[in-house]
Amino acid sequence: MAATRPIAPFVLVAALSIAPCARAHDARPLVSDDAWHLFAVEVARSEGVLASRLVSGAAEDERVDMSWYFFVAVGHDRVVLVDCAADALADGGDEARRAAWSVTRGTRVVPALARLRLRPRDVTDVVLTHHHWDHVEGLVHFPRARVHVHEREWARVVEWVRAPFDERERVRPFTTRRRRVHDGMIATVAGRHTSHQLMVDVECAGHTVVIASDAAYLYRNVERGVAVTETASEALNVRDVARAVERVGRANVIPGHDPLVFERHPSPTEGVAAICP
Repeated sequence: MAATRPIAPFVLVAALSIAPCARAHDARPLVSDDAWHLFAVEVARSEGVLASRLVSGAAEDERVDMSWYFFVAVGHDRVVLVDCAADALADGGDEARRAAWSVTRGTRVVPALARLRLRPRDVTDVVLTHHHWDHVEGLVHFPRARVHVHEREWARVVEWVRAPFDERERVRPFTTRRRRVHDGMIATVAGRHTSHQLMVDVECAGHTVVIASDAAYLYRNVERGVAVTETASEALNVRDVARAVERVGRANVIPGHDPLVFERHPSPTEGVAAICP
């Protein structure tokens, strides 16, 4: 989503302790697997958002539901977050932003992560696909994680969040077009939602999934070849998503805000999509 104005720096609350959810999907045994297990974890749901805010050329009066989530990849002795959401849309959070996006329910990042029985200290890496607030503000909860982000995007991330860690030790900004995050995980500058947004390839057992992030807000962007409404280049946005579809197939390109993710990839735990394997 678009950034509007920076907010005051967040302060990390030390020693966060979250009781495991009663219906949590226990991802911990999967950490040692030699293939990635990929989940989407929802932090908020919006109802009746104007489709024209998400899909180029949508009818002015059309309304759609949207979801706010981040991705968790578990395997290879790592727990990697692709983006880390924000607490602002939680119930009782930032009422202005909740109202602006017609949020009907929400939770904070750490309790959402606990649906996988994971804690902040379990997270080894965070990949930030771009600098917008709803993808980066949760970074304050993961001061021990190594951060992978393009240098041009990191310069804007710090407008939104002041993470309490030594950047020289934890943040790995890069300037190349591609970054190997770990075995079977590659981040590539593509999608053009922002100037140096990343799309992330995750090799699951037998196939590859592409996390499009906000290069595609909805499956409609992927399946109809329609640009998102906010992009550095509409033509390149469509081209990059189409190339991902050619490589891995439509079903394996995952958009950044579509509630259908949770219907197409159901799990036993509410608010968790089991995308692969």
